[in-house]
Amino acid sequence: MHRLKETRITLAAALVLCLAAAAVAAGICLAVTGWSTPAVERKLRELDAIVSSHYVGEQDVQTVADYAAVGYITGLGDQWSSYIPAEQYEAFRMNSAGQGCGIGVSVISGEDSIRVSLVYDDSPAAGAGIQKGDYITGAEGLTVAADGADAVIDAIQGEAGTEVTVSVQKDGTDEVRELTMERAVVTQKMAWGEMLDGSVGYLRIENFHDGMAAQFQQVLDGLLADGAQALVIDVRHNGGGRVKEMSEALDPLLPEGTIMTLRTKDGSETVYTSDDQMIDLPIAVLIDDQSISAAEFFAAALQEYGRATLVGTHTTGKGRAQQTFELSDGSAINLSVEEYFTPNGNSLADVGIAPDEEVTLTEAQQADFYFLTAENDPQLQKAVEIVQ
Repeated sequence: MHRLKETRITLAAALVLCLAAAAVAAGICLAVTGWSTPAVERKLRELDAIVSSHYVGEQDVQTVADYAAVGYITGLGDQWSSYIPAEQYEAFRMNSAGQGCGIGVSVISGEDSIRVSLVYDDSPAAGAGIQKGDYITGAEGLTVAADGADAVIDAIQGEAGTEVTVSVQKDGTDEVRELTMERAVVTQKMAWGEMLDGSVGYLRIENFHDGMAAQFQQVLDGLLADGAQALVIDVRHNGGGRVKEMSEALDPLLPEGTIMTLRTKDGSETVYTSDDQMIDLPIAVLIDDQSISAAEFFAAALQEYGRATLVGTHTTGKGRAQQTFELSDGSAINLSVEEYFTPNGNSLADVGIAPDEEVTLTEAQQADFYFLTAENDPQLQKAVEIVQ
């Protein structure tokens, strides 16, 4: 199950915890990699000596090591780089690969509710009849009301092939069903679409994880076969993903030319390009302040080639690509290793892109974003108006 919720460790907390982590961190760095940064070595050696001589408490060695790594990566001052503890790395890896292990839903969770925002195709949840908008009220004897949303979500997760019983309430009713499902490895639903107003094809991109381009092409082909004369592509609330998937999805929408350029620390470049085969239809792209990374560059490429009108609000402004490095203990770091640039050579770092037509959502509409429809989504309505 994928929850649309993020937890961050503050810089202050990370730095405090790094003090306790110094002894373990020093040992790991010296034994595995050697020191390439003398300032870090001196600091950790000094802390190690103090902690070893004077600290009276007990240490959880793995926890200390994890927080030492958090502090190191936080100290880079790069909001896009992160440390991934060993127990979280497999879920991270599967998510990036467009997969997950569970019942096959994305959810919006708060302190006192869990609501299904998306049901994956061919998933245990789909087979059990769970639908978008349903509320999960409990699982495995726990309830959201008594135990909290996080506890219930944790109870739903588990190994493929094992069973889980989930309590599901239909939106707007008091009916609660107890559904027993077998957890499975599922493929995320990353692209889907529908026809609007007879001739406008709406295509939603949830993320750009592995396999997204194939889903995008399948949906695009279906909309064209249904007679779409224009396209509205939605990358709002899209956290990005793989540049390769983004480029493959853009290829049929762009003329021949550069899609994106990536540049490493030593100046070497990787350039993604499109061929001369292009679907020549009016296009609008929906963006917002949660369109990040590949989502921004997807929109920017279409804008710079004059292929689409951007509708919505200003995007985040991410200009670096990350690579994941697995460490010897099974943890990993997701590190910024490349800067990337639009077809015209522009960096979006701390700049983002502005819409051609600015349309905002109310606070209530933003809170209910994943459950908006064509009838109550002003950004989508404006996009449809433009392409028609």
